[in-house]
Amino acid sequence: MAAQHEELHGGRRVAVVTGSAVGIGRALCHAFASRDMCVVGLDIDAVGNADTAAEVGAAMAAVTCDVGDAVAVKQAIDDVVARTGRVDVLVNNAAVFNDTTLLGGSYDEQVDAWHRAMGACSDGAFHCTAAVAPTMIAGGGGTVVNMLTEHIRLHRLITGLPATGYDSAKFAQWRLTESWAKELAPHGIRVNGLAFGATDTPMLRHEAIAGGNALQFMDPPQSPETVARLLVRVLDRPRLESAPRAGELWLSRLAMLVPDLLPRLLPFFQRRGERGLRRYL
Repeated sequence: MAAQHEELHGGRRVAVVTGSAVGIGRALCHAFASRDMCVVGLDIDAVGNADTAAEVGAAMAAVTCDVGDAVAVKQAIDDVVARTGRVDVLVNNAAVFNDTTLLGGSYDEQVDAWHRAMGACSDGAFHCTAAVAPTMIAGGGGTVVNMLTEHIRLHRLITGLPATGYDSAKFAQWRLTESWAKELAPHGIRVNGLAFGATDTPMLRHEAIAGGNALQFMDPPQSPETVARLLVRVLDRPRLESAPRAGELWLSRLAMLVPDLLPRLLPFFQRRGERGLRRYL
């Protein structure tokens, strides 16, 4: 990997993407490479990550890493910095969507599922951001993007469905985005949250087949490439929070302003989502 990193850098900006093996993460690697950036993809899925790197080409290095492991993350980022001397962009994209209900399995199974969900997303985001921040500061600044999800917003709350760990991790990441933006701004580091909606990824397909949240399918799922294009624009025109479909943020804000309206609208949203889910399948 050392030689690969040295060849990668060449004075270009360096982007680190977590969860790079499939879906949105893979699309992000392609998008950054198309902007003549060096890309380092961190993912626990070594095979999928290698496939992404093969698609992207010489601009990308694939690193097998469990971002929930603080020691592994520090070693991976230290290696990137040792080889390139910089990290300009970090995208905290890794996540696990699994059954973290209290009664979905044995005690040990559900505790393990919970820690995997939190480790990949909120813990992983903390580990990676803490690891890259000193290098970004030394280099005069950088950009951190946390991949949120719009269904944690009030108008799409899915309380009671099995992926409570995923939702809890995304809520934590939302708050981290706001806190880090304030903490890191004086050091020239911009922190942004991208609240993407339903996206046609292996994660969403699994949810659809497993009978997941129908509200995810009120509109046709967007492509990972759509999300990646918006994120690239965020690098040039940063905002604390963005969404590929601007209407999703307005719906959230309306629901927050008029919370009593939400219970009345949910049956309509549910029926619309169920029709969308049938079309998707």
